[in-house]
Amino acid sequence: MRLLVVVGEFREPTRGRSGPLAARLRLEGLPGHAAEADALAAVLHKDLALQRARTSPFTEALAAAGRRPGDYSTKLDFRLDPEARADESAKAILRDLLATIEANIEGAKTHLDPEFLHDLRVATRRTRSALGQIRGVFPPERVAHGKARFAWLQQATGEARDLDVYRLALGDYLAALPPALRPHLAPLEDHLIARHREAQRRLTEALESAEFHTLIDDWRAFLAAPATTHDAPVNAARPIKAEADASLWRLYRRVRDEGRAIGPDSPPADLHELRKSAKKLRYLMEFFRRLYPKDEIAPLIKLTKALLDNLGLFQDLAVQGRFLREAARRMAADGEADTDTLLAMGALIGSLLQRGQGAREAFGETFARFDTAGHRATFRRLFKPAG
Repeated sequence: MRLLVVVGEFREPTRGRSGPLAARLRLEGLPGHAAEADALAAVLHKDLALQRARTSPFTEALAAAGRRPGDYSTKLDFRLDPEARADESAKAILRDLLATIEANIEGAKTHLDPEFLHDLRVATRRTRSALGQIRGVFPPERVAHGKARFAWLQQATGEARDLDVYRLALGDYLAALPPALRPHLAPLEDHLIARHREAQRRLTEALESAEFHTLIDDWRAFLAAPATTHDAPVNAARPIKAEADASLWRLYRRVRDEGRAIGPDSPPADLHELRKSAKKLRYLMEFFRRLYPKDEIAPLIKLTKALLDNLGLFQDLAVQGRFLREAARRMAADGEADTDTLLAMGALIGSLLQRGQGAREAFGETFARFDTAGHRATFRRLFKPAG
């Protein structure tokens, strides 16, 4: 038998908490010696008054940091009063999104896990979408300023996130190549690591900058301020259900019309515009899902996600192909890639383009499933304003 003393500590980056965890004893024995392990555990329990650990070290670390499993989620689930003022309801949504951004700042700065930056960016996109699509509830100058500042944040965090995605995709890249070509992609991994290191440095500088702190402080103060009753924007006091109906109906019709206009020869830019519109529609349905019957709104959200999956795959593969072409040129110019590596990267780009073409060819069928008579009737019944 082997008796290990395990000493650990926790660190919770968001709140700055850290400290030691209780030491643990771990028994390890050869296979087939479970009886001896149980006997030794009984001795430790009886003679040293030690108790078996009932939780994992991870759960213990969460508790020490004042956290619990499941206390953080990016799922949107707002309990809105249909008759509440639209500006107050919009602020409640935006406060939740701000909390998500703030919860992920430290993890994104230190790159503890790529999901920190991913969640920060999703909350930023949702914030921009809410500002742009819940219209007439805030002063125009406030909306314009907020959209511009969060667009800056989106841009400042984009390169590091893109490189996270490419590094995470390396396994898929290797699997797409014949075995003989796979070893020649090693210089690409080195190239991605070096570029990511620089992008992460710039990301950290942006998140530690006065510009970012001013953005967060000003935005928090605006969201905490009481609603304006004097000279309020036209839709500020409108019931949020009425505002949601109008916004969702407008966005649905835009998605419907843009999708119907796309044919086999439409340029990629048209599909990109449709993707942006569909993403706004999805976000708003998720913001306002509690205002509608669950058994009707949930299938529409799922339907829109399926359309977005197709559009996203097509665009993402095209973006990855362009990035790899640019990377190949840069690596060749800097002497980082020999002929075999460039050939392997060319084969990979060809594989990505082929998959992208498959996604493009599947668009017509995917959109047809979105644009059925039954789905059109549900969108109309749920969202079309009376009159």
